[in-house]
Amino acid sequence: MALINIDGDPWLTDLDACERLSNEIQSQLAARKRENTLSREYGVLSGTVRVRLKQLGSELEQLNRKLGLLTNSLTAAETERRQRKVESLQSKLIQLQRQFNGPDADRDALFQTSNARNDEDDVPALIPSQSSYTVADLRAQQTRILEDQNEGLDALSKVIARQKQLATRIGGEVDLHNEILDDLADTIETTHSGTDRETRQIATITTESSTWGYWTVIGLLFVGIIIVGIL
Repeated sequence: MALINIDGDPWLTDLDACERLSNEIQSQLAARKRENTLSREYGVLSGTVRVRLKQLGSELEQLNRKLGLLTNSLTAAETERRQRKVESLQSKLIQLQRQFNGPDADRDALFQTSNARNDEDDVPALIPSQSSYTVADLRAQQTRILEDQNEGLDALSKVIARQKQLATRIGGEVDLHNEILDDLADTIETTHSGTDRETRQIATITTESSTWGYWTVIGLLFVGIIIVGIL
């Protein structure tokens, strides 16, 4: 469910900025996929995407920290909705990093790096002359790929830890609600028992009152008969 920025909430403004940035990265990855891996445009797009991925990760961390500071001023439901939005963007960041470091994106570069390690003297023959990559560039690219993958795993670990905390908190709230319901059931049962007791007492009093009236009428009639007989 989308969060609507009605009152100009700075946090929601930052959230919108992160969503736009993630969409831009997705578009650039799609454009890079259409380029030849040895072309200059491919390298430019790769560099741009790498920088923006790091920017998105940094902004999401700041967004999460700001949400922690706003917890006391938000309801539990609103805090949870916002946390889900952040976690959704963190998951998307991991997917974007996987697309960026996917096998299709760097297959040719990794293949060339493997050949270069076997015989660095034959690098000019193994790598086409139009390639702008060097052995050092390819090794640096492999290092960056591993670093990005580690960052993705760290982000995923944080998301899982946060979800575990939310599940624990929800479980505690459910237990509390169950206790409240149990107390309410006991109160209702006590009230019901009291109501039944009072109802029985009222019925007894009503019955006794009705019988007393009958006996009074009978007594008066008996007295009247005696008087008439005497006269």
